[in-house]
Amino acid sequence: MMLDYLFPADPSKKINKGDYLKKIEGKGKKLSGMMEYYTYFFKGMYDFSVGEYIIAIQSYKKAEKKLSRVLDEIEKAEFYFKMAEVFYHMKQTHVSMYYVQQAYDIYKKHDTYKIHRIKCHFVIAGNYDDLRTHDRALSHMKKALFLLDSMEDHSPLKAKALLNMGNSYNQMGSLFSAVPYYHKAIKAAKISGAKEITQAYYDLALIHFRNNEKIEGRGFFGKAMEQAEEFNDSLFQDLLNVLKALFIETGSRQKVMNALEALRTGQG
Repeated sequence: MMLDYLFPADPSKKINKGDYLKKIEGKGKKLSGMMEYYTYFFKGMYDFSVGEYIIAIQSYKKAEKKLSRVLDEIEKAEFYFKMAEVFYHMKQTHVSMYYVQQAYDIYKKHDTYKIHRIKCHFVIAGNYDDLRTHDRALSHMKKALFLLDSMEDHSPLKAKALLNMGNSYNQMGSLFSAVPYYHKAIKAAKISGAKEITQAYYDLALIHFRNNEKIEGRGFFGKAMEQAEEFNDSLFQDLLNVLKALFIETGSRQKVMNALEALRTGQG
């Protein structure tokens, strides 16, 4: 399951999970605790991927009781990160911070785990944004960008980091600093094919509409809608329909209410 997770497109990494598990189970009872740990850990990963955060936490908590069976500290770091991630999405900020710090303390001791450290910085920054301490969030996003620049690749994480920088400045009310980062995020997303391009266009459209710059707003609105359709992103399609009702088809309270209801129910 881990190989499939890390290398989904590589057929050489595929194994018959049923045969593999039978062989491991046949080696005695020493691995039974670890097998139980992985059962709950991967179930938690699956539940998280489909948005079942409470069920994911329940699975992770069961895995945590078996964590003492895991001897490799990198695997422990992976567990701590997954806990931090799900608690971040549940807006349990301080609990998320507790786990992500444990993960980061392990990853920073290993130079080859830069991507994992970058993802830790993302979670830490997101938590600081939730606490409205955006200056501290920016500090971690700058560290993430520094690591990404040192790798000299075109990972979608670059677009995400730039977008998060823009969002932090935007929430601080510093549009002069935010707007250039949104444009940088768009440029990086075009290179890597990152879906974050949709949000960057959306945020720019909203900024211009709020500043009564309708021509610019419509331009970014159109680009955002194109990307939302290309990525089949129903959430942003609904969000863009709200913008359309508010700033383009102005004067119709009913259209605004209909757009908001579609966003609430997900039936746009």
